[in-house]
Amino acid sequence: MYLDIEELKTHAYDEEIGEIIREDETIALACIDMAIELASSKLMKHYDVDAIFKTEGSERNPLLLKIIKDIAIWELIGLSNPSIDYEDKKFRYQQAVDWLTAVYKGMPTSLTVKEQEDTSKASSFTYQSNPKRTNHY
Repeated sequence: MYLDIEELKTHAYDEEIGEIIREDETIALACIDMAIELASSKLMKHYDVDAIFKTEGSERNPLLLKIIKDIAIWELIGLSNPSIDYEDKKFRYQQAVDWLTAVYKGMPTSLTVKEQEDTSKASSFTYQSNPKRTNHY
């Protein structure tokens, strides 16, 4: 798993997350999945998202991990707002989406680049002509 619920504690207090999910971890997991899906949709144009989101622990890109947490927390606080600094979370969510959009538009990153397909192979069709004819009158 790319991101655990426990790791969201760097972006919101455990008590706040607990109040929102009310002991139903599937809510937080759904928010994490939505965040990963949003990031994947922005990154898949140039990057190997399968390889990126299969990484775990310290192998993960720290900036992308922060972005995923920001988006997941934003999705989570949409359910309830128990004493969370809403404006800060909104700002961080917008920063996360802006970064993903910039990457989509071509901003360089240290993420795993998608392998290019070899298009130099034979095409799906061929063409030829009849041998040249010489007419004598």
